[in-house]
Amino acid sequence: MNLLFHIKVALVAFAITSLIYFAASNWGLRKELLMVEQRAEQQKKTLAQQAELLATMRADDARNRSLMAEQQQREQLLRQQGEIYQRKLRDALKGDKCGNSPMPAAVVELLQQNTAAGTRAGDKHAP
Repeated sequence: MNLLFHIKVALVAFAITSLIYFAASNWGLRKELLMVEQRAEQQKKTLAQQAELLATMRADDARNRSLMAEQQQREQLLRQQGEIYQRKLRDALKGDKCGNSPMPAAVVELLQQNTAAGTRAGDKHAP
């Protein structure tokens, strides 16, 4: 009977030890699971921030492309207007002796100075 008692005590001790071991390992697993859930939640937040940033960048890119297209259209229009003006000026001066003669260098320098001064002074004409 003594042997049976010792076997029962050993089995009870083994059962208690096993329960403590499984409880401790289960607690460790729960702790690890909690950490994994926290990391996953943080990654979701980071992903949401990155998605918002990406959407903003895409909107900015679309706006910039639109502005660039408008600027190119304006530049093309200005080039066309400049070409038309030059064509009209050449046609107007076609038969004119004075218009077809070279300008004196001093006059060219004065005109260039006035143009440069007007550009620097906010397009105010020199007297």
